[in-house]
Amino acid sequence: MSIGAPDPASFQPMMDAFAMASPAAAVEIVLPAFTFGPACTQIARIIYMNQCNPGQIMMVGAYWLQLAEKYIKAGLDLGDKVDAFDAESWEGDDCDAFTDQSGKVRAQLFAIGAFAVEVGMGLFTIAALLAVMVTAYAALATVLMGMALVYWPLQAFPLTAGAAVAVRTAAMTVAATGLGVLQSLDAALKTLGNTLAAFIGGGMVGSWATLAVSGNVVNPLDLVGPTAFNMANGFAQLALRNAAAPSAGKHVAPGLNHLFVGGQGAYNLGLNLNDRAQDGAVDGKNDPRATYGIDPGNLDFIPNVETSDGKPEPPYTFEKPDWAKDPAPSWSGS
Repeated sequence: MSIGAPDPASFQPMMDAFAMASPAAAVEIVLPAFTFGPACTQIARIIYMNQCNPGQIMMVGAYWLQLAEKYIKAGLDLGDKVDAFDAESWEGDDCDAFTDQSGKVRAQLFAIGAFAVEVGMGLFTIAALLAVMVTAYAALATVLMGMALVYWPLQAFPLTAGAAVAVRTAAMTVAATGLGVLQSLDAALKTLGNTLAAFIGGGMVGSWATLAVSGNVVNPLDLVGPTAFNMANGFAQLALRNAAAPSAGKHVAPGLNHLFVGGQGAYNLGLNLNDRAQDGAVDGKNDPRATYGIDPGNLDFIPNVETSDGKPEPPYTFEKPDWAKDPAPSWSGS
């Protein structure tokens, strides 16, 4: 049985393209933000707040769908094996207990498979809209950057000052129109994101209930540590991100935050180019993520890494404490 899960590798070209387009837009919008005023300031904020790689999100979604396919196939194969038993060669209490337990395991496999489909499709849905957003703001930033580069030489000389004013007027019109498009996309993304989060949250509750009814009870207290640890990390980085964002106000003059937007874009361009040069591998000599377990350009200053069992941790880093690690699932039915 197949649900038609796509090959994650097929999204590599898309991931490579957006790995350049998104941070490049953050670099390109800096000069227009200082040159053309409030609309470009708000565009810079939208670009900064929506730095992402839709291709990579789709690749992760494809992995979830492949995982779903494996669980669903495992459930079907288990059912085929149980149905193939000869009732005359094995019957009685042991047979009944085995059949009952097999049914519970199948229910768990199908529940996890269904939840994985839900997550995978949710990731594809949000990634599709993000792809439109990133393409739109990358094109807009490139156009505005070109107009800024034309404007500054023109306004430097009295004979071309009139042409500079025309370029500036045109640029502000383009920025205002483009801002309206980006704001509509941003609002749609927020609505879609909240809807998908609620949908996936409901699916998680439903899958937990199915597992519990099938004998695989998940103790919520076991998840308190991992959840608190990850939420603390996430909220800390979110607070730093929001503090570094350009102003959202229409009448606030551009500030130094624009320089951070451009600097972060250049930093990520460097990391992404390095990743591509290393064929996806992280080069510890050039990449602080490998050496220190941090990502300062993206405001991640917590030196935390995940290492395989028996593998030494990189210097100056630490692994999650045991209470912060997700417990291993139980398939015993007890």
